[in-house]
Amino acid sequence: MNSELLRAENAALRQQVEQLRRENELLRQKIDALIRHCFGQKSEQLDAAQMELLMSGLAASVVVEPVEEKKGPPARPAPPRSAARSQRIVTPENLKVVSQVIEPELVAVQPDQWKRIGQEITRRLDFQPGEFFWQETVRPKYARMGRRELPPVIAPAPLQVVDHGLAAPGLLAAILVGKYCDHLPYYRQEQIFQQRHGVFISRQQMVQWTAQSVRLLSAISDFLKKQVRQSRYVQVDETPVRYQDPELTGRCGQGYLWTGLVPGQCVVYEWHASRAALCLESLLGKDFASKLQCDGYSAYPAYAKEKDDLKLFGCWAHYPN
Repeated sequence: MNSELLRAENAALRQQVEQLRRENELLRQKIDALIRHCFGQKSEQLDAAQMELLMSGLAASVVVEPVEEKKGPPARPAPPRSAARSQRIVTPENLKVVSQVIEPELVAVQPDQWKRIGQEITRRLDFQPGEFFWQETVRPKYARMGRRELPPVIAPAPLQVVDHGLAAPGLLAAILVGKYCDHLPYYRQEQIFQQRHGVFISRQQMVQWTAQSVRLLSAISDFLKKQVRQSRYVQVDETPVRYQDPELTGRCGQGYLWTGLVPGQCVVYEWHASRAALCLESLLGKDFASKLQCDGYSAYPAYAKEKDDLKLFGCWAHYPN
């Protein structure tokens, strides 16, 4: 009896060990699957149905204690995005409208020979200090009286900075002045326009308008630079300007705003990250041959070296003799 009892107990223990081994193997597979699901690549992650199927069948006695993670302060929930803010431009309904009527030249010469048959209206959002308004352009359309076979006439549309855009020149100028003269980032201008005037213009829209405006203004800048390079007398100086550089972690870089001035005529500005003589070549060109007034900084003599037709002049503070 004792030997049979021992054999029975031994068999029961082996069966229990085998069951525990299989359960241990199953738990290892489930843990590996959880790790892939939480930390693996997207192609290795499991969807919700696969996870539910995999996690089913766990023994009730198995309890997985979650690892306590150190968490920072709870993040504030993002405010719900309204339908208005999803648009690029939103304006109040009561904005003032300033109209401008452009008549065709043929009609202005013989107004009694034409009959008005319609009009085309274009509205652009404009801005003057303290006020938004609609700049409305009305172009009447006329047909020749007694000559119906002739096509109607209408004045050509005035040229715009942004073709087929909503922004008038006054608004574009306000955005550029705010960005580059008052150092207001686009998100602050967005807040100012909305909070003070009830006009929402997304910062993405401002970026597009700025890029289109700068492309046109670059032609003016190139013309002014050409005028400076052809002048017989130019004043030059460089002003230190601190700037943010993503590669300089925790500190600002030192840049310089180079200025070329022809007194009473024109001025050109160029920003460079250094004050080397190469910056002068960018501003004045390699073949500049005129009178150049500057301070005593060493970049100017280095630039003038081997230029026989270039003469340097300084003020009494830098060249007392």
